[in-house]
Amino acid sequence: MGAQNGFWKSWLRGIKGRLLLAAVFPLLGFIVLGGLTYRNLDDVVKLLDQNTDSIVPSFDALGEMRQARNKFLYNVWASFATEAPEQRAKFIKGAHEAIEEFESAEKQYSQFKMSQEEVKLYATVKDLLPDYYKNTKQVITLLESGDPKQYAEAKLVMQGPLSKIGTEIRAWNRDLAKQLRKTAEASNAAANASKAQAVQTIIRITTVAGLAIFGLMIFIGARIANSVGGISDKIDEANKSVVSAVEQLSLAGNSLSQSSTSSAASLEETVASLEELTSMVRMNSDNAKQAASLSVSSRETAEKGEHEIQSLIRSMQNISQSSKKIEEIISVIDDIAFQTNLLALNAAVEAARAGEQGKGFAVVAEAVRSLAQRSAAAAKDITSLIQDSVTQVEEGRRIADNSGTVLSNITSSVKKVSDLNNEISVASSEQTTGIQQISKAMNQLDQSSQGNAASAEEIAATTVEINGLAQTTQVLLSDLQRFILGRSVKAESVQMEVPKKKSVASIQKKDALPQNVVKLKTPAKATRAAATIPFDEDQEVRAKVGTTEGF
Repeated sequence: MGAQNGFWKSWLRGIKGRLLLAAVFPLLGFIVLGGLTYRNLDDVVKLLDQNTDSIVPSFDALGEMRQARNKFLYNVWASFATEAPEQRAKFIKGAHEAIEEFESAEKQYSQFKMSQEEVKLYATVKDLLPDYYKNTKQVITLLESGDPKQYAEAKLVMQGPLSKIGTEIRAWNRDLAKQLRKTAEASNAAANASKAQAVQTIIRITTVAGLAIFGLMIFIGARIANSVGGISDKIDEANKSVVSAVEQLSLAGNSLSQSSTSSAASLEETVASLEELTSMVRMNSDNAKQAASLSVSSRETAEKGEHEIQSLIRSMQNISQSSKKIEEIISVIDDIAFQTNLLALNAAVEAARAGEQGKGFAVVAEAVRSLAQRSAAAAKDITSLIQDSVTQVEEGRRIADNSGTVLSNITSSVKKVSDLNNEISVASSEQTTGIQQISKAMNQLDQSSQGNAASAEEIAATTVEINGLAQTTQVLLSDLQRFILGRSVKAESVQMEVPKKKSVASIQKKDALPQNVVKLKTPAKATRAAATIPFDEDQEVRAKVGTTEGF
């Protein structure tokens, strides 16, 4: 029990408990306000239920009775006015339905809860209703008979007793409607009065509760402001100590900045050397591109020479084919000459047989002439073929000359490629010199790094002091948590190891050259470019391509 009391006391001392306590009072006020509001609203609901359960249904029943009575009168007088049996039967049926609707609405109204005024009004017509039902049914019966005399009697009933009773019922409906309106207005007035009373009660309670809450919040706010002010003063003192430590840290930062400046100067030299190295590498790249371009040109020239040689071969083949045709034509000429000799022999025989047989000689002479013409044509063909052969031989000679020129161009391109390779070798030597300069700059960067290390030790010592201030801040935060939560939180002390100071001279100077350089493997086989571009006697340079030797 004592532990629980201690818990509640500690809890109420904290800001959380105070704020929760401040929230309880408005909650209690709202509960009381809700109870009073519910009581006043209950009265209003009862009045509204009265209107819903009594007045509204009474109005509905009154309207249904009035509508049913008007429907009955309309159908009866309409049946008097029509001569068509079917139409009259329809009106009679409508009149019968109207009486049933009136009777149903009247019975429904009689079951509702009535006020004293409504009971008095209902008593004035309650005794007349049986006669009303009797007369209406009598009129319907007379109309259903179909006899004109019965129609006249029905009109007398309508104009006599039924008209008188209808006047009484109409007056009752009018007075009842007025009474229902009066009752509804009275209920509305009572509901408005209850609502006004509820609003006034809410305003009073809200005003009192607001003033009480305002005073309570001022009291709690003053207590919280005093506590927070004391803690704020302590935090301000701690901040001053932090500022002093930061000043020391700033001095160490200045020293580090000077070392960084020296490092920046070395880096500038490194950048300059790298720019020169980059320029050399770019030159080598450009030369390599030109060498590749010349290699492509040499290949195209060689292909062109091969094409020219193929053309020469085709020309020679054409000459060979023309020679064969000449041989065939000469063979034909030989055959023709042989046949000409035979024909000449026959002509001699025929000539020996002179006389009437001379006609045969004439035929043979014509054949000899034809053969002579063929021999002349063959001779012309031989001449043309010989001329073509001469022309093709000249073309072959020209193509051979072109092939010689192409081969000369190939030789010139190969020489240019060799010159470019020599330039690449010289550029590689200059790259080696640039890398040596980078090595010197890296040595200077190493010395600057030693100075940075010493400054870092000073910064670490200052960090230990800042850690002590952080512990003080943590204690103050514990006080703040006790103020907010009502209980203290155990502060954990964080100890930092004070770094041992090292002399700058004790820091061993490391090799400025990279220690973890992975050497590239020398290609086992010459690449396509190496096979295409002849390095001549510079084989040693080509062997170093793809490695880090010389760096």
